[in-house]
Amino acid sequence: MPDAALVQVITRLTGLLVDLTGGVFTLVMVYGAMRLMLSHNPRAVQASKELMGRAAVGLGLVLMVDVLRQLIQYVVS
Repeated sequence: MPDAALVQVITRLTGLLVDLTGGVFTLVMVYGAMRLMLSHNPRAVQASKELMGRAAVGLGLVLMVDVLRQLIQYVVS
């Protein structure tokens, strides 16, 4: 059985990671949407779409880390 303090620290760190990533994701999506709406160049439109897609993939990866932590915590305890 893992130490309760270690589990609590890991839980807080992953929670902080998810919170920070959510904030950065929101900022990147707003920036990408503004670029998308204001651009007249097709290359800039495509770059904006790619930026927003990469932000979504990054958010998904960080959320998967939190889900993996919860799964491991469930299996161990």
